[in-house]
Amino acid sequence: MRPLLASLLLALAVPGRADLAVYDAGKDPPAGTIWSADGYHYAYLESDEDGDRWIVDGRVRVKGAEGELTGPGALNANGSVLLHSTGVLDKAGNLLGVSPAINGRRAGAVYSEIHRFLLSPRGSNYAVVARTPKGWAVVTAQGSGPAFEEPPLHLAVTEKESAYFVGFGGATWLYRNHKPVERKAYSHASTSPSLRRTGGVYTGTDGMIYVEVDKAGYGPFKGAAAPVFSPDGTHSAFLAATDSEHGYDALIVDGLPVEMKRCADCSVSVDDRGRAFQDVIMTGVSERAQIHMAFTGGKSLHPGGQPPRVGLAPGGRHYVYPMLAPQGLAVGLDGRVAERGAPMPLVPAPVEFDGEEYHYWSATGGRLYLVCGSAEGPRAPKTRCAAVARGRGWPAISPEP
Repeated sequence: MRPLLASLLLALAVPGRADLAVYDAGKDPPAGTIWSADGYHYAYLESDEDGDRWIVDGRVRVKGAEGELTGPGALNANGSVLLHSTGVLDKAGNLLGVSPAINGRRAGAVYSEIHRFLLSPRGSNYAVVARTPKGWAVVTAQGSGPAFEEPPLHLAVTEKESAYFVGFGGATWLYRNHKPVERKAYSHASTSPSLRRTGGVYTGTDGMIYVEVDKAGYGPFKGAAAPVFSPDGTHSAFLAATDSEHGYDALIVDGLPVEMKRCADCSVSVDDRGRAFQDVIMTGVSERAQIHMAFTGGKSLHPGGQPPRVGLAPGGRHYVYPMLAPQGLAVGLDGRVAERGAPMPLVPAPVEFDGEEYHYWSATGGRLYLVCGSAEGPRAPKTRCAAVARGRGWPAISPEP
């Protein structure tokens, strides 16, 4: 048995691990892999002399000639829809350009370049930013918008709608479904998941930085990040700098300052209860070689470290975070250590909840593993996560007797 896999199996035998289950999902995918919104599926593009292949959950989804398929792309929540681009040739075999494609089938016109692939959760709507002869245009399942000199500042979609901010004429305009609806002065912008709420950062006539969330304004600041919204859209948060341009010293949640940890290379998320979580990068060597710290209420979730993106349960019921602990890897749940000896999380991949269950990805020994746990305790059945793994043909990994 390979030493790294043996170490993983040994970790699974640690007392108190009854709440975790691990499934072998195939070979470790390369850097640049895309992950579905529900955290159960992954995809990547591989190319060699035999051609191009989009791999989804370890299986070939789309095949093409060498150089025909391009990345990046996007997956919908359940992994059934893969948005990517494909090369288009003329009758003589010359490359005309690229077109958006869904699971290998063209889904739009031909463009010279395509960037920013977005899919709605169910996959019924998509958006890409494409270069046309007149400039950059947003293309969705509902059609194409006008062309601009620069790509949009922000782009988001739901199942039937799109929203984006674009700069032209010395201002920033909010477009909904390819129609201009509001003029702003934003340099950075954002929307809630439903697209109903908006936020942005702009420079005032006094040279100071201001933040706007819907119609409410905040500032002046010496610096600020674009607001973020909770998954249900009811709460907002943003980081700001009041006494220095180098880092943030203020955290505003729903318009009010809250306790925070002064930080520089950091971001914030907010859950459906209005709790804000700071993600601070302590060390970042590569996409996978990173150490982060997470804070809420100005206090560290754990003095060790953890990968980014604390997992947030719908309704704010729970939050979970794999972390470094004195005993090795552990899983923190709602401010306490729920599991010790947990498999190492894969930094770029999300940590997600499915009901009372949580799951994340781990990689070791050249293999990828889906790790499943439960907020209800070790006796809780792991129905959904186990069903997903079995449905994909991923065998359970058990400690040797």
